[in-house]
Amino acid sequence: MAGTNGSSNGSSDGRGVSGERPEPLGDLGARSAVWAPLRSGFVDVRGTPVHVIRGGRRVADGGDPVPHLFVHGLGGGASNWFEVMAALGEDREVIAMDLPGFGRTVPPRYSAARVRANARFLPAFMDTLGIERAIVHGNSMGGMLTALLAGIAPERIARSVMCAPALPTAKSDLTHLPGAVLRRFAPFVVPGVGSNVLRAFWSRADVDTLIADALAITVHEPDRLSPAMLAIMRENLQYAKRNPWRIESLAYAVESLVAALLGGRELTQGVHAMPSDTLVVWGDRDALVGRPVIEHLHGLRPDWDYAVLPDVGHTPMMEVPDRYLAAVHAWMTGAPITGAGGVPGASSIEEAFASRDPLASLAAPLTPGMSVG
Repeated sequence: MAGTNGSSNGSSDGRGVSGERPEPLGDLGARSAVWAPLRSGFVDVRGTPVHVIRGGRRVADGGDPVPHLFVHGLGGGASNWFEVMAALGEDREVIAMDLPGFGRTVPPRYSAARVRANARFLPAFMDTLGIERAIVHGNSMGGMLTALLAGIAPERIARSVMCAPALPTAKSDLTHLPGAVLRRFAPFVVPGVGSNVLRAFWSRADVDTLIADALAITVHEPDRLSPAMLAIMRENLQYAKRNPWRIESLAYAVESLVAALLGGRELTQGVHAMPSDTLVVWGDRDALVGRPVIEHLHGLRPDWDYAVLPDVGHTPMMEVPDRYLAAVHAWMTGAPITGAGGVPGASSIEEAFASRDPLASLAAPLTPGMSVG
């Protein structure tokens, strides 16, 4: 793996990262009718070709000037949002990108995949596309990036949807984190150790193993995923296996994410800087972001709206896109999200936590793959 020295904190961070030239995904409608309105292409953001997915009604066609902007999670990509983008594009543009170091966006250097670097990337990306403000959807690490964005440029976030956000819990609740989370991420507390574990797993795992690992930690019922989504997950991982910059970038990203969670203060400040017009969507079978995280978040921002989806995992927009869309549509229009007349199957945080064991989130298999999430 050229450009590395066995530790993602070493002296070389992969300047001049190389790999196969990424190409657009082609006709997405040939993969799924739901994806037909979406277009794959590249935009140059400060010298980096960024893979971007666009759809919906543009301003020139009468669309609202505030688009939906979708930010994926750790190891994921723009495709994580394909099942919900078109349905949210009836009145405004919908835009998702592969962050530098993920998907098909080759980073200028491996350290560009760190969370703080990608938080700074977001306003540069918005500037490139002429976006002043957006409704920002962030899943997992994408939720963390949304909070970091709020800390540096809160005026860029008009409204936000935090979907299973990777955010700190109260210090006293660390013992209640799922065992899978502790054992999966604990090696990354020591710089270089977790990265070496990750590289070793990645080098010996075939694509089927990586897919199984991804599904184990991101969805509660894998059979809910559409054939098109499963196919593009496989394609994404095949591409990653052919291009070592993906695993090196992931190592940098994970170490920085763990450091941000342990630091906590910057993320807490970002949460307080976010708009009050925010919706949190969380599946109560999330194996990565457990109940203590959401309870702590609710304590920090009781003014936000919360939709708890029963028997759903870490990526509701992939696993149950219809329920994700129903919650977002209700929130966007001011309709009830929970309770009488609310979204079927959605619970308020008070209802959900009154009826669930605090440790109800099931631990995922203890493998260190972190293929997507």
